[in-house]
Amino acid sequence: MNKTLFMLLSGLLLFCSCSKKPAEPLASVLKMEGISAVGPYLTKDNKGNPVLCWTEQDAKDSLYRLKYAVYNRKTEAFNAVVTVAASAGSSTSAESMGKIAFKADGMVMAVFAKRFPKEKNPYAGAIYYSFSADDGKNWSKAQFLHSDTSHAYGRSFFDVSTLKDGELAAIWLDGRYGKSIKGSALFFSRTEKGKGFGLDTCLDKGTCECCRTDILCDQSGNIHLAYRSIQFPSALSGKQVRDMVYKISTDNGKTFSAAKTISKDNWEIEGCPHSGPSLAESKNGINALWFTAGGHPGLYFTTAPQGADFRGRQLMTAQGRHPQMVALTDGRLAAVCEESTGGAESAMQHMNHSGGKMSMAMMPAAPAKIVLRILGGPVVLPSVNISNGQYADHHAVLSDLDKDVLVAWIRDSHGRSEICYSKININ
Repeated sequence: MNKTLFMLLSGLLLFCSCSKKPAEPLASVLKMEGISAVGPYLTKDNKGNPVLCWTEQDAKDSLYRLKYAVYNRKTEAFNAVVTVAASAGSSTSAESMGKIAFKADGMVMAVFAKRFPKEKNPYAGAIYYSFSADDGKNWSKAQFLHSDTSHAYGRSFFDVSTLKDGELAAIWLDGRYGKSIKGSALFFSRTEKGKGFGLDTCLDKGTCECCRTDILCDQSGNIHLAYRSIQFPSALSGKQVRDMVYKISTDNGKTFSAAKTISKDNWEIEGCPHSGPSLAESKNGINALWFTAGGHPGLYFTTAPQGADFRGRQLMTAQGRHPQMVALTDGRLAAVCEESTGGAESAMQHMNHSGGKMSMAMMPAAPAKIVLRILGGPVVLPSVNISNGQYADHHAVLSDLDKDVLVAWIRDSHGRSEICYSKININ
C-alpha cells in the first residue's frame, strides 16, 4: 500500500469514527405483576426522592390500580412497589394519569379518576383521593375530590402540587355546568393540615374539555396554573380558538388572577387536541411549553420574566407532541416529548364532556421516539434520542436527579402497554 492511499484510508476511518452518532441511552422496562401498565408520572416525596407512579392492570380481575415506587439513587432502581387499594377501577387516560403527591409531613396522597359505567354519558366519572400516613402501608377510603358528586358528567385532567406551607393543591376540569357553558370548567382545591381536600372553587368556565392541566408552586409560594381555554377573539370574527392561558395566585390559593393568554396562537379547532401545557420556574421567570397547530404546528416555548407578560413564542420542534418540562438544580430546564418517526399520526379527538355527547376517532398508534432537550444553558446542546423510534413511545415525563434526569414513558408494543424509563446524564 503506497503512502498516499494509506493516508486517504486513515482519514476516511477517522471521519467515520468521529461522525458516528453516540449510542442511545439504555432504557429499562418497569417490572410489573400485572398484564399492562400506562400513565407514568414522576414527582418527589417529602425527602426529595424521585417517585414514579403508574396505573397497572391486574391479571386476576382486569381492574387498573394506581401504584408507585421510590427511586433509589444508589442502586439506580426502584424500591418496593406500593399499591393504592382504593384506586381499583381507575381510568387510564394518558393525559389524565393517576398521581401521587406528598405533604411536607410525609402524608402520601393518591389522586385518581374512575368512570361511572352505568350512566348514559359513557364518559361520566369522578376524581377521588385516598391518603396514607404510614408510607403507603394503609390507605383511607376513597373520597370525592370535588364537592359536586352527580354521576351525569365527566371530571378529569387533574394536576397536583405541594405548596410552600407543606399542604397540597389540585386543579381539574369539571363538567358540572353541562350545556350552560361551552366546554368544561376549571376547579381548584387544597388540603388542610392533617386532613384531605377542602371545599372546591371554580376558577374559569369555558375550558377545553380534555387537555392536561398544569399547576406549579414556585420558590416564593406563588401558585401558577396553565390550561387550554376556549376563546372567541373579535379579531377572528368570533371563531372558536383553543389556546393556552395562565393564572397566578400570590395568596396561597385564596384568589387567582384573571386568565391571561400565554400565546395568541389563534388555533381554530372544534375539538380537543389531548395535549396540555407544562410550566417550570427558572432564574428567568416562569417558562411554558405547549403544542399548538395555530400557525405552523409544533411545540412552542416562552418565558414570562418576574411580573411581566409572556414573551413571543419560539418553536422548539415541529414534530413534537405531549411535552413535559422541569427545572434543573443548575438553573437550566429539561424538556421531553415524543416525535413521530413516520406513519400515520393520531387523529384529533373531538370531545365534549359537558354535554355528554362525544365522538372519538383515533388512528392506530404510530412509531415515535422520546426526545430530551436541555434549555437555558450557555451552550446550545443537541437533542438526545431517549428511544430509537421503532416502537409507539409516547407521553414521556421526567424528574431531575442533580447531574442527571430520570425519564419515563409509555411504550405500546404487540398489543400491550408498558412503562420504560432511563437515567440520562445531562453534563
